[in-house]
Amino acid sequence: MRILLAILGALAFVPLAGAFDIEGERWPRPTVRVWNATTYKQPVADAMRAWNGAGVRIRLVAATSAADTDVLIRYGSIREQGESTVGFTTDVSTTSLARGLGRIAATALAAHELGHVLGLGHQSGRCAVMAPVVNAGPASRCGIGSCKELWRCLVRADDIAGVRALYGRR
Repeated sequence: MRILLAILGALAFVPLAGAFDIEGERWPRPTVRVWNATTYKQPVADAMRAWNGAGVRIRLVAATSAADTDVLIRYGSIREQGESTVGFTTDVSTTSLARGLGRIAATALAAHELGHVLGLGHQSGRCAVMAPVVNAGPASRCGIGSCKELWRCLVRADDIAGVRALYGRR
């Protein structure tokens, strides 16, 4: 009995592999065109770069115009912080980011919302960008705020497993 309790206790502290959650439809094309109508130019570019570095068969690219886009990023409610259409839709997908965010918070939030655009839901990994709450401040246990190249620290193993489950490896 003690051995069984010890095993069960140990399993409670093992992180779940594949803790990602797929919520939306995968995009049918290998590229998703993103138009950024906010002043968060570098944060959104870094968030796109983070997902593009995941080694999957889908790429987020800057759209040439608002009329030629799959995803429109705009300002939204401060109360919501961020909000996105989840997965592929035949209409233009929208992503809203709150105004007044610092560079680190805007980048982490943009990466989180773009994960929804790709079809991912929230997941249980504490440091994953798709966690319901992403702590990216300097005091974060995940080290996001102190990362030298922020885009390299955003998308974590569970996030990558989720997009690979949807799109496969590149």
